Amino acid sequence: MVTLRPIFSLLVKSTFLLLCCPILSFALEIKLNENPIYQAPPVFVKSCPNGILEKVGEGDDTIQIVHLWGTPREMGKAHGELFKEEIAEHLKNISEAMARDMGADLSILDHVWAAAKPHVSPYFIEEMEGLAEGCGVDVQSVIRSNMIGEASEWHCSLFGAWGNATKETGHLLQLRSLDYEVNAGIQKYPVIFVYHPNPGQGHAFANFSWAGVIGAVTGISSERLAISEIGDDYDKANDTFDGVPFVFLLRDILQFDHSLDEATSRIKNAKRTTSLMYAVGDGEMGQARAYQTSHTLCNVYDPANLEPLVDTHPRIDDIVYWGMSWNVPAFDKPLHDMLQKHYGKLNGEVVVREILPTVRTGNLQVAVYDLTDMVVWTANARADGEKGPRNAYERQFVKVDMNSLFNREKPTPQ
Repeated sequence: MVTLRPIFSLLVKSTFLLLCCPILSFALEIKLNENPIYQAPPVFVKSCPNGILEKVGEGDDTIQIVHLWGTPREMGKAHGELFKEEIAEHLKNISEAMARDMGADLSILDHVWAAAKPHVSPYFIEEMEGLAEGCGVDVQSVIRSNMIGEASEWHCSLFGAWGNATKETGHLLQLRSLDYEVNAGIQKYPVIFVYHPNPGQGHAFANFSWAGVIGAVTGISSERLAISEIGDDYDKANDTFDGVPFVFLLRDILQFDHSLDEATSRIKNAKRTTSLMYAVGDGEMGQARAYQTSHTLCNVYDPANLEPLVDTHPRIDDIVYWGMSWNVPAFDKPLHDMLQKHYGKLNGEVVVREILPTVRTGNLQVAVYDLTDMVVWTANARADGEKGPRNAYERQFVKVDMNSLFNREKPTPQ
């Protein structure tokens, strides 16, 4: 059993706690994000065979949108061709920064891949090979960039809210806030990849990622499913990389599953690896579920049985939630209090404007999904050389109409 994850996770956790948890106080100090929300449609930039590049947003908060069509290899090659220079720079910068900040030889990611590879579906390998071909980098660099998440911890927050919690709209609302190392430059090239697979190879879905990274930690599908994820170490004695990397497990939910039941079955039956918590929302069903998983366990939670049941993490009707991992009072309590404060009136703008900056979650990336209207509010951390606040939750958000992206037709070759 490969047990390299603590080398990464301990260092990331220590850095993260110093940066994000200077005061362990439960007193709510309301903070607001008053930036205007960008709502204009995407603008065309360029295209290549099987791919179109667009952009949305303004200034340093611009996000690229890439539409990909074809086989896994064709989609990977288009990804690489559209970001040839960016990927080469990005992978180099990420590798150097991760090695420097974590004090570890990145060759350990090759050991992670060696353990995981037998469990990785061939189409992921084909896509990474196509990506490497398209941008002219070696495929092992692409593989390493996709294994970083598996080998480290992403301390994040999530919730799913529906029914009485969103009574004013009646919508299913879901949060995915990603709290992670912001000094490694991961956020420099944020991209919403919109996949349009060939018939029989899944349905359209969007992966909110970065240039060169095909694994999913944030995303939504045309089947109205969305994912959220948190890392932890509650079952670290049984952690292993001999299984399906979670970034590929979550992407399979987006690409192939049609319902919350199917996603739950996939999570339960997968050969899981390390201690991770998820949420999956189903816009058709109008509910979400939370999952506490590891190599050896898979607990599925709804609002009636949500754990841990402690004073700082009480249950709330029609809501599942966790603040910054399993039983973290400094974030669970503020998140609970803000959800209660806006109970019945929860919507995307409330989350963006008040809940995120008050709870202080989502330093690297945020996505707030409305799975009823199929819109997403999203933002990314400031990269080096950019202006404005560092944390994603303090920056300008972009509102994206997902149905319009999923319905985009492949241009006819001229």
